[in-house]
Amino acid sequence: MVSAREMSLLTLTVKHKRCTHFTRFFAGCMMVICSLFSPSVLAAKLDIIVNQSVNKASFTRTEVREIFTASKQYWGDGSKITVFVVEPSSTIHKAFCREKLQMFPYQVERLWNQITFSGQGELPVRVESQEALIQAVLNTPGAIGYAYQDAFTQVKNKVTTP
Repeated sequence: MVSAREMSLLTLTVKHKRCTHFTRFFAGCMMVICSLFSPSVLAAKLDIIVNQSVNKASFTRTEVREIFTASKQYWGDGSKITVFVVEPSSTIHKAFCREKLQMFPYQVERLWNQITFSGQGELPVRVESQEALIQAVLNTPGAIGYAYQDAFTQVKNKVTTP
């Protein structure tokens, strides 16, 4: 015969299993919903754009990281690289850091600060919007930046990246 204490423990175990199944189901549903509405799914693909003076058709992920973290400051021909970025708090900058650099924005910011404060380089030029970044890259020799594909129809030099 089952005592009252054993019966209450059995009831709690059954309720716990139901709760656990519901929690797992709910968590799975939330993950699917969040992935459907994430910026990377809703937004167009980010690409690297360069000024016409830059003679390069593609970049590796390593090259992009080197340029946007100030490890590489000169093009192959010896000309200075001018890096343009949108304000670090912007959605596009956060997406760029995650997708192209595979870093968090604060990590990129720390690297730029280390380079700048040690006197080995300069901060990237910050602009207010994606449109301002595109115009700056178009008008600055040796410039590089990033933009969503649907935003740069007038840019002739967009380069491919992995």
